[in-house]
Amino acid sequence: MAPRAVHFIRHAEGYHNAEHNEKIPDPDLTPKGKQQCKNLSETFPFFDRIDLVCASPIRRTIQTALISMEPWLQSGKRNILALPLAQEATSEPANTPSDVKRLQKEFGDVCDFHRCLDTYTDFNTKEGKWAPDGGSLKARALELRRFLRDRDEEEIVVVSHGDFLHYVSGDLDENDCQAHGDWQNTEMRSYRFFPVDHEDALLQETDESVKLRDASAPGQAMGSAKENTP
Repeated sequence: MAPRAVHFIRHAEGYHNAEHNEKIPDPDLTPKGKQQCKNLSETFPFFDRIDLVCASPIRRTIQTALISMEPWLQSGKRNILALPLAQEATSEPANTPSDVKRLQKEFGDVCDFHRCLDTYTDFNTKEGKWAPDGGSLKARALELRRFLRDRDEEEIVVVSHGDFLHYVSGDLDENDCQAHGDWQNTEMRSYRFFPVDHEDALLQETDESVKLRDASAPGQAMGSAKENTP
C-alpha cells in the first residue's frame, strides 16, 4: 500500500540564497532561514499524522528538518532519515553534500545516515546517478518516488530542494524547464500517488495542499489564485 500522502518541503534560506552565491560549500541556514523553520514548526498542520521525516543529506535541509519538525522529533524516539536521492540537482558547491563523516559528527544520532553509508556510498560525487543532466535527474526523481511509494509509513515528510522538486513532482515543460512557479523557502506541497500502481509512481497534489498554499491549481505558484481572480 502506497503512503496516504507525502509532504515535500523546500529548505529554508541558506547563505548561498542570501548572497546569491552557489560557490559556498554546503552552506548553513541564515538567521532568517532559522526563523522560517521556526514559523513552519508552529504552522505545520500534520504533526499528528506523520510517520517518517526524511531530508536530503545537505546541511541546510537537515537543519530545516530538525528545526521545523521539532515538535514531531520531541514527541517520541524519532530521527531524520538522510535520503541521498533527495539532494539538489546541480553540481555547484552549495548543492554538493559534505562527507558523511562530517555530517555524522555534526548531527549525531538525531539523523540516520545508513543510506549514505551502505546504499549510496558515492552520494556526494555528482557523477553517474548523481549527475546534473536532465536524464540523470529524471531517473533519480523516479527512483525517489518509487522508494517513497513502497514505504510502509502512511504519511511522510521529505525536505528537499527547489530545482530537484520540479523533477520529483513532474512540473517540467518540453525543454525540462520548470513549468510553474518556484518553490519558496520552507514551502510545503502535499501529494498522493495516483494512479497508485503506475510504474512511474506518479504524484498528484492534493486538494488540501492547493487550498493551504492559496494556489489556483496543482503545481501553480503560491498566491496565483488571488492573482488570477478577476
